[in-house]
Amino acid sequence: MNLPEIREMKGSARNQIYENMKQWIIEGTLKPGEKISDFDIASHFHVSRTPVREAFQQLEMQKLIRSYPGKATFVTEMETENIGQWYLPMISLQQLAASMAVEKVTEEQILQLKEKGEVFSRLVESRGEPMELLQADRDFHEYILEIAGNDYIIDFCNTLWTHILRLEYRFFKETATLEESVADHQELIKDLEIRDSFTISMITKRHWERTAMEIEFLNRLG
Repeated sequence: MNLPEIREMKGSARNQIYENMKQWIIEGTLKPGEKISDFDIASHFHVSRTPVREAFQQLEMQKLIRSYPGKATFVTEMETENIGQWYLPMISLQQLAASMAVEKVTEEQILQLKEKGEVFSRLVESRGEPMELLQADRDFHEYILEIAGNDYIIDFCNTLWTHILRLEYRFFKETATLEESVADHQELIKDLEIRDSFTISMITKRHWERTAMEIEFLNRLG
């Protein structure tokens, strides 16, 4: 198990281990089916095995790893056979949140969303790293959820995001052009500004469906 350099992050040892390992799994540094050892991880982070086991528990709850007591722990395989089980509810929740956001959005929030859209646009233009693109895109969509202000929608979307992060990483790594995504973000901002709940729902649906279709295509390529 060859582990990369540790990314310094705020928080407890458990949180740093969790965040680093999650990113390694998303990026494919820790590959699907790879065996991982709490002893090796503890040595890499120069900590005891206690925070490692705590991080493992959180990763297992999110189905990124699977432990077999008395045997070993493995990175889970990516489930690519039926991505609709995640994207169909995600699309519906994102549509609902966008429509709710139209009724609540403030001018200050629109300015914040424009800034987030510009961050993503600059990364696309400069061909930023896939993880940077993934995070910038998620920041944009999560802010719309925040504007909508429904904690249940936020929680459900966070659960779904956990399952699709590795798929989304591949999308941002291998998709040749992301200009359509930039245009969709700009359209969503415009619809919020003019408070067009019908159009924002349709654009949200189109945006997420196109991502799902592109991922399906990448999966067929192998």
